[in-house]
Amino acid sequence: MRRWLELLSLGGLAVVGFAVGIAEQLGWLDKVAPKGVTTLTLIMVSGVVVVLLIELTPLRALEDIRDRLAGLDIDTIASSLRRTHYGGVVEVHKRFPDDAFAARVAKAKQVTILNTWIPNLGLLEHELETAIAGHRAEVRIMLLHPNSMLVGLREAALGRSDGAGNAFVSTGITNCLETLSRLHGRLGKRQGNLKVRVFNSQASVAVYRADGRYLVSMFLHGQLAIHSPQFEIEGTHDTVLGEQIQHELDTLWDIGRDVDLGDWNRSIDMIRF
Repeated sequence: MRRWLELLSLGGLAVVGFAVGIAEQLGWLDKVAPKGVTTLTLIMVSGVVVVLLIELTPLRALEDIRDRLAGLDIDTIASSLRRTHYGGVVEVHKRFPDDAFAARVAKAKQVTILNTWIPNLGLLEHELETAIAGHRAEVRIMLLHPNSMLVGLREAALGRSDGAGNAFVSTGITNCLETLSRLHGRLGKRQGNLKVRVFNSQASVAVYRADGRYLVSMFLHGQLAIHSPQFEIEGTHDTVLGEQIQHELDTLWDIGRDVDLGDWNRSIDMIRF
């Protein structure tokens, strides 16, 4: 609407300017304003108006571009590119970002952890309790069965023991189960929100999920998964990687067996695959 008003106004001024000039030449202005307005001034004013009319076209094109840019949702476009071109990867960390993930856990509604065992569980224990007791978060933990033959394979890949001749991986798993058992005991009526399963299968990746964000790493030789590069991925079912990682979590969960945290030692001994 504003553009049309500008065009009409400028066009009207141009017509009036030329009409007044012609009227002066014919002597019509002498009857109305004897001293009149000089023809040269009118012609110059009219010329300026014509120039402005001509310049409106590129100005209007620039305004169209501005309006189109204003209508773009840059954040949405960036998110779409991230989902399609990068599969959902938003950042790559050199190692596990304990503080950042703990902060996410404390506010999350859904938390899932898949690992051979969780070396940094002590750093997350308080936040897991806050999430469950504070706003009823659902927490799922998946660990390798401490008596699985895969324990020895991972032990060999890491090339280390606990210093007492015991399997480093197996000790790590049992320590996690003990920590989770204590946490379970503090949850009271929210104990059902903490679910732990053990599996007897080769996990392809280690995954830490808080709501729609995943931290994914690989089981490399000679180092723990949390010390490996961490791929931060967004989206559970609307990004390529998010969908695949969630599928892996669901698969391992279905393969796993529930651990009774009230008596985890007895529960582990009774599990058969």
